[in-house]
Amino acid sequence: MARESETVKNHALALLFPGQGSQFPGMGLDIVSEDSKSRETLALADEILGYPLSLIMSGKRGEELNHTVYTQPAIFVHSVLVWNMLESRLKLKPLVAAGHSLGEYSALCAAGVLKFEDALRLVQTRAEAMNCAQPSGACGMTAVLGVAPDRIREIIESVKQDSILDIGNYNSPEQFVISGTIDALDRAREILIREKRSRVVNLAVSSAFHTELMRPAIETLSSTLNETHISPAKFRVIANVTAEPYSNDPAEIRDTLLRQVVSPVLWESSVRKMIDFGASYFIETGPGKVLSGLMKRIDRSLPAISVSDIEGIKSLQGAFQ
Repeated sequence: MARESETVKNHALALLFPGQGSQFPGMGLDIVSEDSKSRETLALADEILGYPLSLIMSGKRGEELNHTVYTQPAIFVHSVLVWNMLESRLKLKPLVAAGHSLGEYSALCAAGVLKFEDALRLVQTRAEAMNCAQPSGACGMTAVLGVAPDRIREIIESVKQDSILDIGNYNSPEQFVISGTIDALDRAREILIREKRSRVVNLAVSSAFHTELMRPAIETLSSTLNETHISPAKFRVIANVTAEPYSNDPAEIRDTLLRQVVSPVLWESSVRKMIDFGASYFIETGPGKVLSGLMKRIDRSLPAISVSDIEGIKSLQGAFQ
């Protein structure tokens, strides 16, 4: 890690913030045990949310961490804790950032567009609204690897009938996620598993994120967004919906965040846009290694590391000074 960190000084930095699925029991425990400001931030999160997120993140509340209404705030808070320590200790000056789905709120918070308190309230509202958008067990998501997107869309059109089924995530040149009602997903999987070189994996979610099935969540989220103060960004943030930078127009930012709920995540295009802007070193800031793993599928020539704990933060200490 030391040798890799030394190269960072000569690169333009991009931040990647993870989304749902990256949570793990004990997330953030080492950070809050060492840093008083992080403890204060986590205590503030408990107060804002009205329930003990700190205990849920610690793994002391059983399976609650894997429930959408708790997962999204947990990942957001953990990502912010990591970013705050990186920023204060390493004096990072990012060129650009992007977040995968939920992670977009972490990116906007890191860029100063949203205050922590406001962003957390938005994440809580979003999580609860998305969780309630459909009956439990009626919908789902499936990852598809090794099948071209045109072929996936062809299969979707052939099986969805009157149901809703779409590509919800364009993660890399060979990894996509289809999202929709269970009946349509089952029909699509039967065909996809027979495709040459395909791999099909059901995801542990009970909702169809980033499809029109999330439409009921927009009204609730819109009300909270309209009450949220939005500030100019300190650095570019790439939007999932367009794979282009957010403008500094508050109305456009609110509209883009609403569209994100029902639109596919254009992750590969977002990463390529960051590269176009000159990003040459990527740090996944928050739990897990999903996004740094996807970087290897998108552009293996560019370094990407994940930083999710005190050890990772300390390993980069001094690299940007």
